[in-house]
Amino acid sequence: MSKKTEQFNATVKVGKKSYAPGEPIPVGTGGITAEEAENIRKNFGAWAGSPDAKAAAGPSSVDLEKLREKLEKLSAENDKLVADNDRLTAERDSAIGDRNTLLKQNEQLETDTATLAAEIAKLQAEIEKLKAPK
Repeated sequence: MSKKTEQFNATVKVGKKSYAPGEPIPVGTGGITAEEAENIRKNFGAWAGSPDAKAAAGPSSVDLEKLREKLEKLSAENDKLVADNDRLTAERDSAIGDRNTLLKQNEQLETDTATLAAEIAKLQAEIEKLKAPK
């Protein structure tokens, strides 16, 4: 890209001088470097008046229609996924509530089991006393 001048779609300031879009900008001594020119072209596109820019013009209306259809399809999929996410979040929250309830019931059952085991031990001791010879 070692041209003596370049043209861009953007205003470029070199030193104290500003170059309007499409105005030739010196490349090399007294201007911008070839790397800077490539960077400007990459960020702002080829000069709109150049044959390259016309060839690389935006997408056709057919392409835009296909993109709109894809966007609508993706939007519908996104809506479905959001609904699924909401449903699964509600199910998870419900499952967490159920788990907490079951944990409390389990703690109560463990306490009841310990109480019953103590009562059984007392009753077995009473049985042994009653069976003992007098």
